[in-house]
Amino acid sequence: MLAAVLTAALCAGAAVAWALHREDEHVATAVIMLHPLEGNAYSPGGRGDDLVNLATEAQVLRSDAVARAVLTELGLDGEPADLLATVSVSVPPNTQLLEITTRGPDDSTAVERASAFADVYLRFRRSRTESAIFERTSRLDELVGLREGERNAALARLDKLAPDAPKRTLIEQQVQEVVVQISSLRAQLAAAQAVSLDPGQLVTPGKVDRGGPWADPMRAGPAAGVLGLLLVLAVAVVRAGRPVPDVVRGLEDLADGGPAPLGVLRTPVRADDDVIAHVRSAVLAVGSDRPAVVTVAAAGREDEAASFAALVDSLARARFEVIAVDLTRDDDAAAMAELVQLRAVVDDVLLEDGDFRSRLVPSDDPAGEPSDEPGVDLADLVASAEMQRSLAQLAKHADVVVVGSPGFATAVGRGLLAASSAVVVELRPRACTLPEIDVLLTEAERSGTEVVGFVEVRP
Repeated sequence: MLAAVLTAALCAGAAVAWALHREDEHVATAVIMLHPLEGNAYSPGGRGDDLVNLATEAQVLRSDAVARAVLTELGLDGEPADLLATVSVSVPPNTQLLEITTRGPDDSTAVERASAFADVYLRFRRSRTESAIFERTSRLDELVGLREGERNAALARLDKLAPDAPKRTLIEQQVQEVVVQISSLRAQLAAAQAVSLDPGQLVTPGKVDRGGPWADPMRAGPAAGVLGLLLVLAVAVVRAGRPVPDVVRGLEDLADGGPAPLGVLRTPVRADDDVIAHVRSAVLAVGSDRPAVVTVAAAGREDEAASFAALVDSLARARFEVIAVDLTRDDDAAAMAELVQLRAVVDDVLLEDGDFRSRLVPSDDPAGEPSDEPGVDLADLVASAEMQRSLAQLAKHADVVVVGSPGFATAVGRGLLAASSAVVVELRPRACTLPEIDVLLTEAERSGTEVVGFVEVRP
């Protein structure tokens, strides 16, 4: 309830502050409709959203040249940049309109500025078009004069030639070509002189923008308060109707009396991290009545265990013989499949990988032929009765076998939970729920697997 009251009060205060600010502003708007002119890129027959150059027209309206003309129109001194800081121009979608919005110290000044910008810009567009047409018609007039001179000169030469002179035919042909060019130029000149000079028209003269009901503090405050209150109540109703899952945010959310929390790790995890040293000690403390096969995986569905490589390095640095089996890698999975399917023995797939550590590699086929054995799904592989035996065979060649696995919520992770002598469980914030943790602990107890402890992994 307190949150709802506070939200309503904040919304009301913000609305009142905005309305008071709007009251101090004096804003006016004028609207002009532009007509296509000579030299413009848009066509009067096109769709409004095709008139892409209207954005350019809006920028031209806010140019220094137009601002100087407005200052002269209003009889003001000052810099164009200062005046342009009070002007904004928008293009309503699918129209040939420009909306000119201006601000001023009072309403009358804002209206004068909006109207002045509209009038000055329409005159500016007209003068720009007149200049373009004048340049074009002047050039066409000049070309017509040149061609007429060429024609007259050719006719004079014809008058001097005898009727049967050999050059007469050639000169007559040249005269005809020049006459055709003169006709074409005169047609272009007539078209240029017929171009419309109408730049557009003032649709809405400058008028004060009152800002609507939100500009009135007496209306804006209560309305915003009510809206804020309704928003809070709507959120509360939605949350009340939706069950909140028991998401695990960290080690502190785990129940007391369960497996020990081993600490918090930050990625990338280093082998010399104190928490990894703690995990290593806990792993080595697992009962010695059977070889230690320890699986490291996340409690949820993550594909990789963040602490796997660091734990292997830590054990090797402590001079314990360790075999690393990363079942998220294709080579390790293929080598493990050979062991489980009895297509290889441990010596065939075990490769020394530095001091006190080894890893798995697929065995080479002596005949160099591809295997005809059908592929085995990794989830089926770890669920087979031979998986635990194969891991035990590996453990005879080392002090500890460390297995990296997809999360325990996956089929592969559940299979390795039963095939291992101990597991280290990683927690990622908000990546699993308390019921999933309970299921994991229940399955570990049923299969006789010791849960060494939980480590929290954070970015």
